[in-house]
Amino acid sequence: MKKLGYLGPPGTFSHTAAMQYAAENEFLLVCCSGLETVFRQIQTGSMDVGVVPAENSTGGTVGETLDLLSAVEGIYITGELLLPVHQHLLVRPDVKLQEIRKVYSHPQALSQCRRMLQEQLLGIPVTETASTAAAALMVSASSWPLAAAVGSVSAAEYYGLEVLCSDIQDSGDNNVTRFLVLGREKAAISNSARTSLVLAVKDRPGALYHILREFAMRKINLTRIESRPAGNKLGDYIFFIDFLGREDDPVVLSAITEIGEFVLWSRLLGTYPVYQNSEEIETGGSVGGTVNLANIREKIDLVDNEIMHLLTIRQHLVDEVARFKTGKSKIVDRQREEEIVSRVRELAAENNLDPAIVENIYRLIIRGSVLRQQELISL
Repeated sequence: MKKLGYLGPPGTFSHTAAMQYAAENEFLLVCCSGLETVFRQIQTGSMDVGVVPAENSTGGTVGETLDLLSAVEGIYITGELLLPVHQHLLVRPDVKLQEIRKVYSHPQALSQCRRMLQEQLLGIPVTETASTAAAALMVSASSWPLAAAVGSVSAAEYYGLEVLCSDIQDSGDNNVTRFLVLGREKAAISNSARTSLVLAVKDRPGALYHILREFAMRKINLTRIESRPAGNKLGDYIFFIDFLGREDDPVVLSAITEIGEFVLWSRLLGTYPVYQNSEEIETGGSVGGTVNLANIREKIDLVDNEIMHLLTIRQHLVDEVARFKTGKSKIVDRQREEEIVSRVRELAAENNLDPAIVENIYRLIIRGSVLRQQELISL
């Protein structure tokens, strides 16, 4: 039987997610002591697949998972699971709420249940543990019965505890953890898909903006973007991007090709089915939809919106220039104007545009800038 690795010990939410996936796909569960162990076991072939936590709706991203995804080669994301997280107050049999003298749990679980702990267990000492399952084990094995753990129903069942208070998390039913399924082979996709990408951005002005713009112009829906320190020097970051669509879609391939100018390196982490209970279900098989006249005109409208945005920024900068020219007799700088025209003509030629048309457009822009400066200086 194929093996599935998960972050232990038994009774954690990772264990619950792994059991859910294993039941649907007939895998033998293997408990691992750490996330890196899961990754390395898959990489070496000792494990067939793995289930690892990626992010929580209230606690945020699991940074170690992202770091391993970028560092460990030969592993792909093949699926995702969304697991509602229900935290409960677990105690040994017959222990009452007013008798509790200590609470154990993982820091994130304690944070998720802060309101209940403050309102009903105010002043009771709280001790952090490596996992919610470890907290349940401590309560179960302790010689002192008047302690409680914050954890799952499966942790209660596994360690012989009772659920004293149910659903004590602050966010009610909105607390959800996203898990990733990992493997050595890319997933076979036949319907709605999500793709994950990791990249390092070049140190140049507007690089990240240009990368995101390439996706926006093609109407590729970015569902998540996360930054992590690159580990080289302070200020260097890598970015993880999730988007709806397949990596082999021509529109996606076009976007990835275009961002090449702005990245030091990039790697596709996998295309995999969108979890069916997720609200982010992609409609249609192609990111860009059927290519037709209306579709092309929509993209032209997007480009026009970008042009108007950039013209607005340019005018704000022209206004700043006018402030420096206040009180001076010379407003027009012919040398500067000709330098701009010469530069845009070269750029036009490099991008297969008509330099004469581009020159005419820019001379109109320059004329408008001069009139704007004269208007502001005369006020």
